Amino acid sequence: MYDDSAPKPDPALLDSFEPFDDFTLQPQDDMGAFEQADYSISLDLSMNNLGDGANYAFFNDITYTQPVVPTLYSVLTTGANASNAAVYGSSTNSFVLQKDEVVEIVLNNDDTGKHPFHLHGHNFQAVVRSDENAGHWNPSNESTFPAVPMRRDTLMVRPLSNFVVRFKADNPGVWFFHCHIDWHLATGLAATLIEAPLELQQTLAIPPDHLDACRAGGVAVAGNAAGNTADVLDLKGENASVAPLPAGFTARGIVALVFSCVSAVLGMAVIAWYVSHLVPGQYPTVVERCLLARENFRKLTRLRTGTGRRRWRRRRN
Repeated sequence: MYDDSAPKPDPALLDSFEPFDDFTLQPQDDMGAFEQADYSISLDLSMNNLGDGANYAFFNDITYTQPVVPTLYSVLTTGANASNAAVYGSSTNSFVLQKDEVVEIVLNNDDTGKHPFHLHGHNFQAVVRSDENAGHWNPSNESTFPAVPMRRDTLMVRPLSNFVVRFKADNPGVWFFHCHIDWHLATGLAATLIEAPLELQQTLAIPPDHLDACRAGGVAVAGNAAGNTADVLDLKGENASVAPLPAGFTARGIVALVFSCVSAVLGMAVIAWYVSHLVPGQYPTVVERCLLARENFRKLTRLRTGTGRRRWRRRRN
């Protein structure tokens, strides 16, 4: 606990603040860079609205949608097909990694905001992080990489830019790669890395009480992303993302537009008819109406004050 009664130092004054670029840091173990990637995953980040009017986040035009069966359970219950990324659903951004291969993630940010990305299960090497507005990564523009790259499990991508990270797939499991801004994760900014699934089947067993808790909560524990166990390549019944916005007007939109236009035309017609039937000089002008309204407001204000009430009583007496 802090002691509020203790003396406190004076705040330090900074003449300027220059953010430190942690990309230049080097790990103490001097682990060298992975020079070549065996498998490259390219993820293009974008933000857009869907049919419900809400804003969603996307990797490669896919917003992550939770599968019927948790991906780890699908790994353990789909046999040899666990090596086929299709069993994990069409809206989960799933990638299958082979044991001990060097994996490269290329993230191209088409959004105007910054995004910190976190990888579960690994500390990756940060080999490229471009400046703001650099666009998509072009390997032909990169002449050198850090000899001893910084290692992190979270790295920020700048607006309209890119980064490249690499790691060795030496930790079998199901690992999430996602934006660490929670509301971006909630709107689908995530991908799933399924690492060495066949080996995982041989080395991992789910505790029975864990499975019982899932069943009690209505969560399926076997089959593909749709919960199908007979044909794990059949994704009928999987959770689908919100439908996209229609390309043009819907039938309801057309009807609303027509009625709005008709109402506008009728309204203008009524105004034109009314003006055409006014007798010149019979009605006050707009300026006269404004002056009259102002004078009435002033009289009302004076009556509500003590001075106004006394003057009003004197006039009555």
